[in-house]
Amino acid sequence: MQPPIYRCQNAVLLLFFNRLDTTLAVLAQIAKVQPKVIYLAQDGARDDKELAQAALLRRRVIEHITWECKIHTRFLDTNLGCKLAVSSAISWFFSQEKQGIILEDDCLPSISFFRFCDELLERYSNEQKVFMISGWSGLDFAKNTSVETLHPKAQLQEDYFFSKYPHIWGWASWARAWQKYQLEFSDFEAEFRLLDNFYSVKEKRYWYKILKAYAQGKINTWDYPLAYSVWKHKGLCIYPKNNMIKNIGFNRDDATHTTGESKFATMPSYELAFPIIHPSSTQAHAIDTTAFHIAFHQPSIYARIAKKLTKLFKASTIPKH
Repeated sequence: MQPPIYRCQNAVLLLFFNRLDTTLAVLAQIAKVQPKVIYLAQDGARDDKELAQAALLRRRVIEHITWECKIHTRFLDTNLGCKLAVSSAISWFFSQEKQGIILEDDCLPSISFFRFCDELLERYSNEQKVFMISGWSGLDFAKNTSVETLHPKAQLQEDYFFSKYPHIWGWASWARAWQKYQLEFSDFEAEFRLLDNFYSVKEKRYWYKILKAYAQGKINTWDYPLAYSVWKHKGLCIYPKNNMIKNIGFNRDDATHTTGESKFATMPSYELAFPIIHPSSTQAHAIDTTAFHIAFHQPSIYARIAKKLTKLFKASTIPKH
């Protein structure tokens, strides 16, 4: 085993399910930084065919951890699905670690991602309003809101900025922040009314529809309640100026949420230069109010039209009995 390019100081949680190629690619990057502790979490198989596949993947993952480290495993026998399998695995992780790094099996990190997380986990360990550190940033695809202003990325003099939006394509956090994670709503309408940090009525309407669908059980995921939890506690999330995560799970039949084409599948990832240039304050950056929400969370008119046409086409091809 080659000596590490950089030795990761924090424990790493690797979440995977049934994709051998992407899982091993992400693990190969983790191997380059040789964390002293690694946690492995896999949801249970959905059928007999997946049972053999799951067992093979578990074996191959263990075989590829050839550096000296402590290995913790959480291999489920029952399939919980994305929402419960992932959220409970993260809870398991933070029940044993006060802070750490989380990677899913399709989020390929650059090496500097680990050092970036290590340094900022220490810097903001006691900053209660900082909830997470993301390795992903889509500022390369952000839009100018005015011809008179610089591109959002060019506005940043520092190496990262604060946003109210969490993003989980490679991230790090603290047990203190995860303790505030709320998986379910007891009274959605009343709880949603508590949120007062939306930038516009349009944005509030957009997130109301998504979170209501989640509350009604129409969406099986764990990350929307993470966003709600951050907003409920007026938390902030760190984004790098230069993206350090490449999502390699797009346009695959075995993907859960990234089954189609996306501009984010081809976005560049970078290695950062150190030392990091830090912001002077922990305030949400001005670009968070416009470019970030519009570019990343609100589908374009073309995407909405394409989605509706796809639904209509599928409906028209369903045999009538």
